Amino acid sequence: MLGALRIVEIGEGQAVQVAGLMLSALGAEVLKIERPGGDPARGQARFANWNRGKRSLVLDLARPEGLAGLHERLAGADVLLHQFTPARAKALGLDDAALAARYPRLVTCGITGSPFNHPDVERSDDELLVQARFGMLYENDGYRAGPIVWRYNAGSWSAAHLAAAGILARLIVRLQSGQGGAAHTSLFQGLMAVIPLIWARNSKGPMPNNKPYPLGPRPIGQQLYECEGGDWLQIMDPTRQFDYASMPTMWEVLAEGADLETEAGKINAFKRRPLESWLADLRAADIAAEPAYPLGGMLSHPEVEANGYVVAIDDPDLGPTIQPNVPFHTDADLPPVRPAPRLGEGGEVDWAPPPAAVGTNGQPAEVLAGVRVVDFGMFLAGPMGPSMMGDMGADVIKVEALTGDRIRFMHRYYQAASRSKRSIALDLTHPEAKPILARLLQWAEAAHHNMRFKGAAKLGLSDEGIREHNPDIAFNYVSAYGQKGTRGNWPGYDSIFNAIAGWEFENAGAGNKPMFNRPGTMDVSSAQSALVELMASIYAKREGQRGYSTQTSLLGISAMTQGETLLFPDGSLAETYHLNSEQTGYSPYHRIFQCADGNWIAVAALTEARRAALRSVLGDAESGFAAAAGAQSSAELVTALETAGVPCDHVTFEDAENRFFDNPLHRELNLISVLEQPVYGTVEQPGAFWCFGDIPVVFRHAAPAIGQHTDEIMGELGFSPDEIAAYREKKVIG
Repeated sequence: MLGALRIVEIGEGQAVQVAGLMLSALGAEVLKIERPGGDPARGQARFANWNRGKRSLVLDLARPEGLAGLHERLAGADVLLHQFTPARAKALGLDDAALAARYPRLVTCGITGSPFNHPDVERSDDELLVQARFGMLYENDGYRAGPIVWRYNAGSWSAAHLAAAGILARLIVRLQSGQGGAAHTSLFQGLMAVIPLIWARNSKGPMPNNKPYPLGPRPIGQQLYECEGGDWLQIMDPTRQFDYASMPTMWEVLAEGADLETEAGKINAFKRRPLESWLADLRAADIAAEPAYPLGGMLSHPEVEANGYVVAIDDPDLGPTIQPNVPFHTDADLPPVRPAPRLGEGGEVDWAPPPAAVGTNGQPAEVLAGVRVVDFGMFLAGPMGPSMMGDMGADVIKVEALTGDRIRFMHRYYQAASRSKRSIALDLTHPEAKPILARLLQWAEAAHHNMRFKGAAKLGLSDEGIREHNPDIAFNYVSAYGQKGTRGNWPGYDSIFNAIAGWEFENAGAGNKPMFNRPGTMDVSSAQSALVELMASIYAKREGQRGYSTQTSLLGISAMTQGETLLFPDGSLAETYHLNSEQTGYSPYHRIFQCADGNWIAVAALTEARRAALRSVLGDAESGFAAAAGAQSSAELVTALETAGVPCDHVTFEDAENRFFDNPLHRELNLISVLEQPVYGTVEQPGAFWCFGDIPVVFRHAAPAIGQHTDEIMGELGFSPDEIAAYREKKVIG
């Protein structure tokens, strides 16, 4: 799909490596530049998982000959993917202006901690520190008062997908203009792309703005129950209408005197029978449910294996392993999966590909101007992807039933997945809807949905049904469990995949009961996975290939997030790190501390030199670090740590959401979108997820009302006013 592209990757962070991994999985040739001696993570699961299929070249960029070797490769590259801050890039002669002058066709993506044009861009890109300064630690529920560390690297996973999508968007621009340019993003913007599910402000309407949290413990267990024997069960019934008393196993429990009238009674009832009994009853009733596994436990799940979401790899350092795979399925020819390279392997091979196609028609006003997408999806896992395409300038039409998307009752979730779209209300079950469906698909360059496939087929939205109207369309589908196992038509929601992926245990901290996670990280990651697939398909189609079909799934992306571990032949898992029981961090050197003024600071002393520097500030005894931090004000401690060279940050905590939206700098930098909406009034949401340099990100449409643009779209499709009126009279459109 991307076989003509050559990408140079420089960086040892998760986001950079995962972005390169995804582009490599889609066919691009990725050259990983390593320091002398290699990436320090070599020999660990994360290196093996995140560098599959790449080449390796050792260059010392601190030396002139190392930089000369890099420029030799950049001369034949399409993309430079790195994690240098602007100052570091400039010191190396790799800043945007220098690269544009020397390599006008080159697309450059820098993944930094804070946004490219933000005053904090030179600060550390450590995930914990970025979460701290963004305000994410305010949003995690926990077993104690105060900020709670997120074990799930939401910023890094999100930024990796944003980077891959932004690179592909810039390459699409290059097909028109012949010019490369910037496609920068950051972990901060990665968190911005996750948080709209719970951060948004409306001036009116049915969704009140969030009130600041009471500063106390919030151990949340929504539809999360312990079973007999100690196993945990996560149920997801979004409408909360399912009657637990209707389950045969519950009849037995009720006969024993269980009481379902209170939450405490429900907790007691589920403890009376084993996990397998409850799962059988819930699945028979078509209710989404899964066990809460430990991290890595899902890598041996039969549906994960059946769908190819794991891959057997003989790693040069670790030997035979089972590794989490990239969850991209497509009818395009993709390269076979190869192990991560040995140090220097493949780096000296000829790097002079036939030049990828470019155009000469000038820069568009927006990166995806002229791209047309029709989105039949509902909820979040999928539809958020086309919304992000709309943010980049694509014309995205949301097709929904006359009663609307079923997630509209969760207003902020709906807004998060529907910004930058227009809405047409269309009853696809009506026989007379077919001509409208046909014109929509003929209008579109790409189509997307996340319906269960049997239901989609009845509506004419199977792969074959869609291609009946437009054989060359790029079609993307997001499912719950994938299509190759036995659960292709099973229901699935974010929380049950957070459970199966182990994140409910990991975010709870060592030894604590699992906890429901907010916001919907697996939903967002699935949508971003769909976004990358759609962008790759559009690039390939415009490059002269055909319109491919692509698929991803909640199960697949959940498996991919196991990337810091893997399975060995004896069934054991590779070691990784875990959150402590106090939910303050991972070690004395990588955690948050409360200071004398009640504020918190975060530290990331991840090298021996920085650990020594931290000890010079907090004392030699690790057990005394917290007391030493608590004896100083947060301002004094941050000053002392920065002077000693320890990466650190203040923890943005109380009322973090309003502090984000009220910050005038965020508005100035386009990190907040402000749009008018008929139901919600003025809608404020996290804004631009990318910095494209000379091409702006412009927000035009808030999440639409049901059918807000029906007449406008029908007219664009060629229907006359009389035809539109007739369709409305017959309740085909709304």
